[in-house]
Amino acid sequence: MERQKRGWGGRPHLRAWAAVFLVLGLTGALPARAQEATGLLPPILVLVDPFGVAMLHPTRLGGETWFLPEDPLLDARFDPQHPISRNPDGSWKMRHNEVRMSVFTSTGYSPRRIASYDRDVLARQGYMQSPNDWKNVEMTGYVRLNRIQDPEDNFSWYARGGQHTGGAECEGSAYKGDLHYDGRARWQKEMWHVRYTQAPYSQVPRLPVGEWIGFKAVMRNTRDGVRLQLWLDEDADKLTWRKVVDIYDTGHWGEDTMPCPGTSAKIPITWGGPIAVFRWDNAPDVDFKWLSVREIWP
Repeated sequence: MERQKRGWGGRPHLRAWAAVFLVLGLTGALPARAQEATGLLPPILVLVDPFGVAMLHPTRLGGETWFLPEDPLLDARFDPQHPISRNPDGSWKMRHNEVRMSVFTSTGYSPRRIASYDRDVLARQGYMQSPNDWKNVEMTGYVRLNRIQDPEDNFSWYARGGQHTGGAECEGSAYKGDLHYDGRARWQKEMWHVRYTQAPYSQVPRLPVGEWIGFKAVMRNTRDGVRLQLWLDEDADKLTWRKVVDIYDTGHWGEDTMPCPGTSAKIPITWGGPIAVFRWDNAPDVDFKWLSVREIWP
């Protein structure tokens, strides 16, 4: 049955706006069939990625990018950690209860290249492993929940650290953008692994079973700290994104102490990390497509 309008349904007034978009690809050229709209509303310029998904922020010139390839099983920069299979519609299926799909920068991941875990050093140099670490990023993924075991669990897109394991607690820093299946969204700050500080929840519609949704996590440095946003494409039309969370970390968010070197456990995580992760738990049947990680202008 077709979904009703609003909630997780369509929004005719926004679709009207979408009709006058001028779509500009990454190459800077308009698609052949794109035409300048005429009428009462002025044209709007929308940047799109190779999948045709709207980019909220332009890609940084010379910055790292990654897009889910035609065959991700052959991609050395992508580690789903569990078997995935192609669906008839070209999307991919993951059947596992604990999913951590890692995306590496073009220089890969090597803990031997991490010279320091001191938070002051990382903040000063701007990266954990390499200058091209994932830092100011827009992470995008489209997912379809087919089965849920715990509706209170969530999708989580995160970056600004390395491996999150018990043996490397100071490598496991991250901002984590969470979208819960039962209709909640928030950011978490993980200053080390495992130690979370949570921001308040924002309410969103309960995630539908068997239908596609788009989810973006955007983290970028500001003059005073880090701005963190979560966006939803509730219609999965690639263009209509709604902001559901928008917060700042200015150095007053976190624990009072930490086991890692550094002067403050509340310092904003302004440095990049070699790994970005698409995570979810307690959803043993999920389809995904159009995943991307892009370094954007701060």
